[in-house]
Amino acid sequence: MHLVLVSVVLLSTVHGPQRLKRPTFPAVQLYGPNLNETLHFRPYDDKGKSRKPALGELTRFLRCRHTGRQHQVDPRLMRALYTVGRHYAGKRVEVYSGYRTRAYCTRLHSRHLTASAVDFRVVGVPNEALISWLRATFHPSGVGYYPNGVHVHLDLDRQRDTYWVDRGDDGPDAVADASDASDASDASDGDRDGAVTLLPTAPEIVPEGLIPPMDDPALAD
Repeated sequence: MHLVLVSVVLLSTVHGPQRLKRPTFPAVQLYGPNLNETLHFRPYDDKGKSRKPALGELTRFLRCRHTGRQHQVDPRLMRALYTVGRHYAGKRVEVYSGYRTRAYCTRLHSRHLTASAVDFRVVGVPNEALISWLRATFHPSGVGYYPNGVHVHLDLDRQRDTYWVDRGDDGPDAVADASDASDASDASDGDRDGAVTLLPTAPEIVPEGLIPPMDDPALAD
């Protein structure tokens, strides 16, 4: 009887309790309310190397919700969405619009046409706080705030940081750092046109958000 007990103890000591290894780059949860689809998005493997299927997975997820057509997502946007999900670890990122075909874009140079823009929110995070973090993290970027709306806008296909506020019926009414004339004229990638008023540039911060976080869970606020 004693010999059996000793054997069990020795086996437990040698092998120890089995622990599941948590991935260094875990998946983040993206949800598309309009299509009722969820994507557990993971662009990097455990070693931090890019997963080749990831861009295609995100391209399908961000397809035009009206037509079902796809356009390859801008890799910068792919990295940004993952960074958002990691920063707000455990919170669902709801994506309302990614790629849109010409028939569903009212602006000639909308970044949605090239799949380099996304309209989204983070559940449980006030849009005002999300806007502040986006502006401090991604450069150069276009960030749109809609005080009367559900989502915010982010695009990364610009020469200068550009920021605007669109209250709805009045159209976009404020843009920061639109020193590039082409960006200023196309500040709003939403569904409304309108004149813009230039405001002082927000201070630039090193874009650490573009680098995959190495720790787990996500970077602290």
